Amino acid sequence: MPVEERFVDHHGVRIRYLDNGPSRRPELLPVVFVPGLTDCAEDYLQMFELFEDRRLLVIEMRGRGGSASPAAGYSAADHAGDLESVVAAEGLRRFHLMTFSRGTTGALDLALADGARVATLAVGDYRLAEVALPPAFVDQMWQSRWRGRQVSERVNRHVLDGIQAESRDRPLWDDVAALEVPVLVARGGEGGIVGDEVAETFRQRIPGVEITVVPGSGHDLFRPDRLAYPRAALEFITRRCPGT
Repeated sequence: MPVEERFVDHHGVRIRYLDNGPSRRPELLPVVFVPGLTDCAEDYLQMFELFEDRRLLVIEMRGRGGSASPAAGYSAADHAGDLESVVAAEGLRRFHLMTFSRGTTGALDLALADGARVATLAVGDYRLAEVALPPAFVDQMWQSRWRGRQVSERVNRHVLDGIQAESRDRPLWDDVAALEVPVLVARGGEGGIVGDEVAETFRQRIPGVEITVVPGSGHDLFRPDRLAYPRAALEFITRRCPGT
């Protein structure tokens, strides 16, 4: 399946994304996927095989992968603006939105800017919120590994500094509930962000939410099975919004 590398300019910041469009079945809505904190689009190449009949766009956040790494500008609003620039450039009037980890925050802001565009929402192991990060977060991340690579090989230090400095505590539960779109939450078997308590919060605050557990995974829903979460999201889309 051909996957194209594309770029869009958002106020002088070049944003990279991978796209398998146009869809083989144009009646099906595209899926916009927003990866996690230190991810690059190549981490998700196998998803394109699963979504071969449906258009899939995997967007790299600023400071990650082939997107530009400006000296400043790492607020949730900046990230949401990057996503919006891709949606606008591709003329996406309606789409399914899929997230993973901290990429969820910018994705939620994209959805909340115009909820009519979002057909379904799949959230990968994260709260419906922006979470303020403590100063110690930067050193902890910089010294850690993610999917077999040092985080320092994935992002520049100033990117982590900017994300931490501009992060805020901002609950979005009520805002998402007001969208009244089908919501799927994927959580790991243990050690993830969506533990039992957070899962119960989803059930209480998001009407009709569905929660799926990815067997054998912790926070990284793409290990050991890289396609378990995408398969669950695709099944959810097909069942809750048939024909779209």
